Amino acid sequence: MESSAQPDPPVFQKFNAEDGSMLPSLQTHLCAETDKRYLLWTDIQHAFNGVNHLSGRWTRSERIIFTIDAANELTFRKNQTEDFNNRQVDTQDQPLDEIVPSLRHLTDTYLYLYSRLESIIDDERKTFQQVIANVRYYHSMVVEELERLDSGGVRDLVDGKDPGQLLDELHNLQQKVPEWEYHNICYHTLTENIREHKHNSKKDPNSSTHQFRLHFLCDNSNRYATPENQPRHVHLSNHPGYKLKQPEEFFQKYGDYILRVLQMVKHGYTDNHYDIPPLDTLKILWNCDSNIIGSRLAMDIEPLVDRAISYFQELSPPKWQEMLGLTRDQSAAIKTYLDVQDGDSAESNLYRYIDKERRAYRKCEAHAYQYLSSQSLELLREFVNCHGGHVDMQQARIRVELESMSEADQFQMYLCSAKHVFDISIKLCWEATRSVVRKLCLDIANTGTGILELDGITLDIYPQGNDQYRNNLFFHDVISKSGLHFISILNYPRPQERCVHVLRYSLQLENSPVQPSHDWMALSFDLNKFQEMMSKAQDPSEWKSAATKLQTALEKHELSETYMVTIYNDEWNAVFDQKRGAVVEVHSEDMVFPKSVLSAGSIRTLGVHLNSLDFAQKLLNIMEANTEVKDLYVSYYGHHILNYMEHIVRMWHTSSRPFRLTLLDRMKDTHGRVVAQLAVRGCDMEDPSDGTTDLHTGDISLPFSQEQAVHELTDVVFTQWDCDHVFSKISDYSASFLDMASRQHPSVLTLFTLDVSCLSRDGLSSIREVLRRSDLEHLHVVCTPVNSQSESIAQVLGCIQWSTLKSLVLAGHHIEAWIDLCQPPFSPRLLSLHIQGTLPNIQELSHSNVLFIFQLICASPMLELCFQNVQLQESRDWELVVDSVDYSLLKMLDLGAACISQLVSMPDAANLFISRVGQAREDTELAKLVLRSLTLEITVLSQPDLAAVQGILSMCRLEELRIECPPFDPRLSASFAQVLKSVRWTSLEHLDLAGDNINEWIQLLPNIETPQLQSLGIQGSECVKQTLAESSVLFLEQCILASPLVELTIGHIQLQDRLDWARLVESMDPSLVGRGFRVEGRSHEQFAGTPDAVQLEQKKKEQWKGVK
Repeated sequence: MESSAQPDPPVFQKFNAEDGSMLPSLQTHLCAETDKRYLLWTDIQHAFNGVNHLSGRWTRSERIIFTIDAANELTFRKNQTEDFNNRQVDTQDQPLDEIVPSLRHLTDTYLYLYSRLESIIDDERKTFQQVIANVRYYHSMVVEELERLDSGGVRDLVDGKDPGQLLDELHNLQQKVPEWEYHNICYHTLTENIREHKHNSKKDPNSSTHQFRLHFLCDNSNRYATPENQPRHVHLSNHPGYKLKQPEEFFQKYGDYILRVLQMVKHGYTDNHYDIPPLDTLKILWNCDSNIIGSRLAMDIEPLVDRAISYFQELSPPKWQEMLGLTRDQSAAIKTYLDVQDGDSAESNLYRYIDKERRAYRKCEAHAYQYLSSQSLELLREFVNCHGGHVDMQQARIRVELESMSEADQFQMYLCSAKHVFDISIKLCWEATRSVVRKLCLDIANTGTGILELDGITLDIYPQGNDQYRNNLFFHDVISKSGLHFISILNYPRPQERCVHVLRYSLQLENSPVQPSHDWMALSFDLNKFQEMMSKAQDPSEWKSAATKLQTALEKHELSETYMVTIYNDEWNAVFDQKRGAVVEVHSEDMVFPKSVLSAGSIRTLGVHLNSLDFAQKLLNIMEANTEVKDLYVSYYGHHILNYMEHIVRMWHTSSRPFRLTLLDRMKDTHGRVVAQLAVRGCDMEDPSDGTTDLHTGDISLPFSQEQAVHELTDVVFTQWDCDHVFSKISDYSASFLDMASRQHPSVLTLFTLDVSCLSRDGLSSIREVLRRSDLEHLHVVCTPVNSQSESIAQVLGCIQWSTLKSLVLAGHHIEAWIDLCQPPFSPRLLSLHIQGTLPNIQELSHSNVLFIFQLICASPMLELCFQNVQLQESRDWELVVDSVDYSLLKMLDLGAACISQLVSMPDAANLFISRVGQAREDTELAKLVLRSLTLEITVLSQPDLAAVQGILSMCRLEELRIECPPFDPRLSASFAQVLKSVRWTSLEHLDLAGDNINEWIQLLPNIETPQLQSLGIQGSECVKQTLAESSVLFLEQCILASPLVELTIGHIQLQDRLDWARLVESMDPSLVGRGFRVEGRSHEQFAGTPDAVQLEQKKKEQWKGVK
């Protein structure tokens, strides 16, 4: 929102990159007419070298308006710009519309700041901290603009002053700035950008020699408690300091930074992270009294610092510092300028300390070890020394060799007890598994470690290829789920190579194992920049620029031997070949890639996941843009694998290039297994219009003959074929494809779904050959209409190796016709038989069909027997089937509602069934007698039928029960109650009561327990008005409280007391109210008129949304 209440709005506009990193800030301009802040497009162009970092485009003369939020942050008011006619000076025909306004507003801002400095008070300083810290930036900008104008012959610039006069005026103002203004340097200078070292340079008293000694500061933070005898402020290290080699070069590189630190040391500085005591307190010399230099500094430090400040102020002209502190590289380079004497080190008695946020600092021994458990450290040292390792306390690093997971657990325990964070290097000296390595990495991360080095990772633990990119152990399972930031794998995938992992990237290097760079934040930032350039590349020159950018970044981080960079994103992964300067491999779950990657023309390996057949056109587009594709990895969840292969192979035959296809069968969130790998030698098609794929239209649904399929598939070589299943119906092409695969790899297929609805006579011939070669164990026959293909279908059935079959399913609308075509040598190994008709029709099986089933049951040790949606035409057939089953072997008997309703109407068959099953349950362990679904219409049954139903229900595991509730003769209530009592309520998952007399039927129910009940329905009649009694409401409430209900439906029935609605809702779980509670018809009318119930329902829905 725009604010007018801020008297002194900020004068800097902050910019952020897409990855969240900070970019240089720019000064804004103040419009005198409107008091609004704005930028010129030329300001942005100048600062960002012409790159448009904004979401819109502006002309050179437009103003970009900002708003100011409560945190004094400036943001763009997008879509709101004002025309601004820049003042032009007609001098030597040079328009100055880009320069003069910038110079004027820069000068105005500069003068305004200096006018405010003399009267500024402490409370206001925060507003200008960033500006004051970089006040010299204004000076350098003015000098640059004046030089540009002077070179163009422009003399009269601002208020009639020439460049010389402006420079003199600004120089005089700068000399008047009191030194205490440096006290306002932003604390960000210390905490964010200076992590490894703090430096303080002292000028030698003999100014003619200009000798300097460099001292290091203990990077002690005031955020954490310290022992009483230790300060919480920054202080000099207990070291005599270092003479400098090449001091002039050193000061040119670090002088500006050193001046800033000297000012803070002189005047003191405090913020949320650091406390630097003023120099006159001498607290900066804490713990320095044990060396001679420290004692001398106590006497001379103030004049030394004063002279050093003066020296650096005159040393070089001020310049803009994009980063106020030092980068890791700048900090590390300081050591090259130190004159280190024999027996000394370049560490200045400072120790590397890693805090709980995994940020590294340099501290004195006292502050670095203040939280350390010395006793636990000794135990850790002893363990590491006994396992071929070493503990380097000064660098906070541990190297160790482990021979088992139990040793790894011991190491992690000692590491946690020491209460000190280290960088860890582990050599695995045993054959670890993927899960063990994952656990080891996560355990190490729990100790606070951010940098881990591993030696001993094998290809079994961390495979190469498609599986690595789809489910990366170190990125997906470790880095993204823990505090580890940098993982280096030594001697992988070959000896003397290594693989480096940071968030979203992995680097493969050729060089021998060396200590990698630890600046993982800077490395990630540089890699993000590279990915941004790569994602926007449109032509070879831009790809080359991206490769150059990457090489520069890798050299900067001592990773110049990198030959492969892998990028991991949520939607896609890519492999960038550094030597070729191009993307060579891409993988995606949903085929979502940046356009620049897809159009790169250099892709050689493509990995995709398929969940529908609409992938073909996307694949086609990739193939057209990348003629070098040689490998295609396809993973899938569903059952349409042959359809996928058909479309891919047919599409590839439109080109002349060979390829290799790898298929992976996997469920969601699993790695999957390779089921097929085939090589296709491209061949030229005579005429794409005859039904083959048109490479330009991408139409893969055109007619395709069996002859064409055979012609194409002669070029397919199945180098691996482990596809042991076919679930879906197949086409003629798929049949030929499967035929070709089974020729090269016979006896692989074990599960087959025989659906001939899309097969011609030639396709059936191919399937016949496939089945003849296969030792099927599981056969699912979809009983489609036979029509004129009965002879061919009979031949297919005759080629099945029935002797190997373990399970058989006959399902569909035409079971009877298919059974008539089966004449198998009955399998002695058949364990499961399912006869499943298809609703809404109930199929009747003939006596000849029953004889077929009878022979199957008698010849096999049947463990599972299922009849669904079928009935037998003759009553004697039920006795035949019931009597043929060996109940001593049977583990599950699943009878559908149609079978039960027919069986109970045949008392002789029902009684035989009850006696045989009852005897089997006493003598054996019949595990499951399942009634999937049953509708009880008790009132239409005779007394013998009731007895049969009662006997069957007492033995069956019932899952779904629907009770019809019509009026009945009270004299039969006892018989009806006995039938309902025989129901095994504990297995029930779905219960519905429907009809005109629900209260009376609920009264017949015993005290039931329904721990498995998921769905409950109470449905009255639309024609008869009913009221649910108090006892029925109590039954409902008990079901709700005692069952894991996910659905509750109450329709066309009202409650005797409308307040009971609130009582029912109160007893429900919020998840039930949120997703499965419905009231309909007259029930809804009464419920909606009960405010307490409605409010309670809404409250529980909101609770459910919050949980969800």
